[in-house]
Parts: sequence; C-alpha cells; structure tokens
Amino acid sequence: MPPPRPPLPTQQFGVSLQYLKDKNQGELIPPVLRFTVTYLREKGLHTEGLFRRSASVHTIREIQRLYNQGKPVNFDDYGDIHVPAVILKTFLRELPQPLLTFRAYEQILGITSVESSLRVTRCRQILQSLPEHNRAVLSYLVGFLHEVSRECIFNRMNSSNLACVFGLNLIWPSQGASSLSALVPLNLFTELLIEYYEKVFSTPEAPEARGELSTSTQGR
Repeated sequence: MPPPRPPLPTQQFGVSLQYLKDKNQGELIPPVLRFTVTYLREKGLHTEGLFRRSASVHTIREIQRLYNQGKPVNFDDYGDIHVPAVILKTFLRELPQPLLTFRAYEQILGITSVESSLRVTRCRQILQSLPEHNRAVLSYLVGFLHEVSRECIFNRMNSSNLACVFGLNLIWPSQGASSLSALVPLNLFTELLIEYYEKVFSTPEAPEARGELSTSTQGR
C-alpha cells in the first residue's frame, strides 16, 4: 500500500493548525476561518437561521477545491450567505483533531456535574489547559459566535441554538462518534463559551471573570 500523499503547500482543509500556521507566515488564525468570519460579520449577522441552513454540496466541494489549490474565493459569486457559514463548519469538522482537542473531551463531559454557579470557572480551567494556538483560534471563533448571538432578535440564533450547531464541530472523541448522552454536556459547554465569552476567555485573576450565571444555563 503506497504511503499517503503529503498535503499541498496551499492545503486548507484536513490539515493541522500547526501546518496552516507554518504555511501562512506564522499567522495563528487559519485563512479560511478568518475569511469566512470576516465575510459573515459584514454581511450575515442578521440572516435568520445562520449556521442552521445547508448549502449545495457541489458548491461546498468546489470552494474547498479552490481553497486547497490556493485560488481566490469570492463568496459574493455564490449569492448565498449560507455558503460561507457551511464552509466555516466544514473547516472545523475536517481538522485532524478537534479545536478543543481529544484530551479535553472527558473533562468537557463532566461539565454537567459541576454546580451551575461554578461552571464558568470550570470552563475557564479547561480552556487554560488547551495548547496556546488552539485557545487563540477558539477565542477568535467564539468571539464571533458571541456577536452572532447578540443579534438573535434578527437571526434567531441565540447561544443555545449556536451551541447545538457547533458543539460537535468543536469536540469529538478520538475513537468513534459521540453518544447521544454526550450531546447534553458538549452543547452546554459550547453554550457557556458563547454566552459568557468575556468571562470564560479572560484570565482567572480578572475581576470581570467573576459573576453569576443567568437562569438560562443554571440547573441543567
């Protein structure tokens, strides 16, 4: 059996964060993530059902091919705001290791057993254990999702709805698929990251890191 072919120097999907950093002059935020977030922030924040709708599989594969070949992508050409949203999710899902890492999977599953008033602190502890690069990329992404949730009166995507979409794109086990019972803690953890973005991603000593949870995520 021949060895697997090495990725193209311009490969964007299915390669590690480190590979993308090395091929992009040390830039921490992967180009696909930066391009899609920038586009959606400018043109998609008020789109109802953002990240929930699907897009043409053919179109998504075509855009992936362009990105992987180092060719320019202009999302205006496709006339569908859900295309860059699906591309963003696809990028996360095709990472060799989830953004939250395999190592954190069991810790995240334990979030439901933590007293509700201590969950933000526990989230912050888990994030502190991530590699610095993963944490930087996660902060960039979740900061944007927090912005999306603040426009939920228009887009109907509050932190809970976004968590249902992104939970399994941010974390999955190293073997097999997540069980149905794992979805509750995985989605709750993701919701906490989005809802309490400033608190979760601040340093532990920061005074704004302390505060009570809203009733929406207590007692789950």
